[in-house]
Amino acid sequence: MHEAEGQLADKDSIRISRRTLLKGAGVATGAAAAAAVTAAPSEAQAFKLLDPKQGQPAERVVPGFCEICFWKCGLQAHVRGNRVMHLTGHPDYPNAKGKLCGRGNAGPAFISDPDRLKYPMVRVGKRGEGCFERVGWKTAYERIAQAFLKIKAEHGPEALAAFYHGTSGTMLRNMMAALGTPNYAAPAYAQCKGPRDVGFKLTFGVPMSSPEPLDFEHTQCMVFFGSHLGENAHNGQVQAFVQARVRGAKLVVLDPRLSTVASKSDIWLPVVPGSDTAVILAWIRLLIEDDAYDKTFVEHQCVGFDELRKHVARATPTWAARYAGVPAEDIIAAYKLMAQAKPAVIVHPGRHVAWYGEQDTQRARAQATLAALLGSFWAKGGIYKPAAPKLGDWPTPNYPDFPKNVDQAADRYPFAKECTTNGIRDATRLGMPYPIKGWLVHGSNLMQSLPNKHHTREAIERLDFLAVIDVLPTEITDWADVLLPEDMYLERTDDLTVGRCKDKPYIGLRIPAVKSPHDTRPGWRIAKELGTALGVGDFFAFNDFDEYLSARLKGTGIELGELKKRGIAFPKTKIAPYLDRAAHYQWHTPSGKVELFSQQMADKGFSPLPTFWEQPKPQKGWLRLLYGRSPLHTFGRTQNNSILNDLDPGNCVWMNPECAAAMKIEHGDQVMVENPHGDKTGPMPANVTERMPRRSLYMIHGFGNQSKKLKLAYNKGGSDTEVIDTYAVDPISGSTGMRVQWVRVRKVTKDEELYPCAMG
Repeated sequence: MHEAEGQLADKDSIRISRRTLLKGAGVATGAAAAAAVTAAPSEAQAFKLLDPKQGQPAERVVPGFCEICFWKCGLQAHVRGNRVMHLTGHPDYPNAKGKLCGRGNAGPAFISDPDRLKYPMVRVGKRGEGCFERVGWKTAYERIAQAFLKIKAEHGPEALAAFYHGTSGTMLRNMMAALGTPNYAAPAYAQCKGPRDVGFKLTFGVPMSSPEPLDFEHTQCMVFFGSHLGENAHNGQVQAFVQARVRGAKLVVLDPRLSTVASKSDIWLPVVPGSDTAVILAWIRLLIEDDAYDKTFVEHQCVGFDELRKHVARATPTWAARYAGVPAEDIIAAYKLMAQAKPAVIVHPGRHVAWYGEQDTQRARAQATLAALLGSFWAKGGIYKPAAPKLGDWPTPNYPDFPKNVDQAADRYPFAKECTTNGIRDATRLGMPYPIKGWLVHGSNLMQSLPNKHHTREAIERLDFLAVIDVLPTEITDWADVLLPEDMYLERTDDLTVGRCKDKPYIGLRIPAVKSPHDTRPGWRIAKELGTALGVGDFFAFNDFDEYLSARLKGTGIELGELKKRGIAFPKTKIAPYLDRAAHYQWHTPSGKVELFSQQMADKGFSPLPTFWEQPKPQKGWLRLLYGRSPLHTFGRTQNNSILNDLDPGNCVWMNPECAAAMKIEHGDQVMVENPHGDKTGPMPANVTERMPRRSLYMIHGFGNQSKKLKLAYNKGGSDTEVIDTYAVDPISGSTGMRVQWVRVRKVTKDEELYPCAMG
């Protein structure tokens, strides 16, 4: 097939699609504008813009769901021949309400990316040099199988490990589990949402699901903690948030930086970084002191209230204000908004919450406790109980008896729900608690997602073998021994997705909109074929993927053929989003109640009640590094997308004017950011703004990519990960707190090449 086939290639198409990309972004508030949540243009208008010579409608519309972020918004691909002309939001998907964000609209540009991985390759130079030669799929599979089976024979199955990501990663994880290894992990846990999941599970017996089950439709008050909603384009949630604000719901935001969502708030508390928990404890004390908590919920559903009352006795607003750096009067005013609105209060759990180490799970416990006292858990206008269709499983042999994973063997992180990426990395580097010799890395650029790049490189250098599966040549691919190219999401069928919803739980399916123009394969096929080469093919004994999907749909009443036509189905599912507060309910905790006091925590030597301690402050001349997201990028995955790169090519450094003056930095100066050990990143323009607190610096994550094969993304802006070599591991959840890094800023020198970056 000709390489250009299937591409959204001509310049006019791309230029116009950029224009339509942000159409309608000024919906209600700047948060919606920042997230670029847009309705698609009509088909006739879109095709007139995309291809003036051919104004006819699309030959076919292929339903599916997006894979650019975890939200998995429903989409429709409008296809002519083997070209995706444009995408529109799927009108029936509850999580997106017929719209796509800026990232989602740019999906076709991934197909035409000239830098994408096109065929299997094996390394011919030294690790890290990125020198490869093309081979066939059979040869690539044989190389991996030979190496992995040798490692298994010599060191045991636990010497193999897998890092995985996204919908297609689950089947590759299962392939590695079939080999007998317990060591598989996703950065989405330890580097992102682990503390909130552990904190809520310890309290309510269930982790916070994703997307978060927040009842924006009926809420009267929303409380956000460092959440970058509106800058991180969580499509459906941004829409729901905007509608709640338009309806009159109150908004309280705790964030050191005047973020987009903070700028829309009724009360913004610009707290000192790491002091959120102190403010929450003060709110808990006020609820108890004023007898304003939800007595029915606490009496019938909770244990540990008396212990909690004693625990927060000293947590006055004045006490919290000393640590948080905000007036006690503002803390009280925010509390009153919540107390008046209960139980219709959303205590937002956040998503990326791996900030300060052990304080992170304690903060999540405090948030969960606050939600319990407000009676807002499984309550109308608060956090609802999501419903989900139950899928069948493909019949497989029994998995082997697993040895302890590296974290269990080291007797650490007692409440981690899975093995940690950092645990695998450090066991590989140190050889303890046992050696790990082979990695399979799928869709995870560990150079950008794990803190301390030096430790990551050291671990890779100690491996006997590294296999990488990806769509793009990110930094990690240069270190691979064998490199396998995966179809991008519009080119492949994936496993079913389940929508956990309040009132319309669903099953979603993605099928190929177009055929890949290269010698790439979908993740499920790679797992099946590589699994066969590894001797575990009986775990993937389906003749084709339709057979597998049909088995998964068994018992749902949904036929695969119908699901392929529509892309979504709504099987009968029991729906009960709100709890009868006085009814007997068996919570999935040891006590069967909501545990304000956690005996589980006490038994493991941790504080059984939410606890705060002050974070260290940077020394003179140094700043705390904070980081966040762009509405037009997903981590470091999208910077090489031609449309998104054109709209948002790089990041900048946010600095408070007082700090900038002390460092002799002016607004717009090109600067470098460096840590105490001399690691540096940049150049980037300085954004000197009162929106930042003193003694802190802020960058958008995902830029500064160091893969020269990503021609649009290479060295554009700076990478926060490049300078994060200090982090705090949470001994409760195992997550890596990455907001404990000190950095400083200096102007670029003459020999440091400049790249244009966005100011924001």
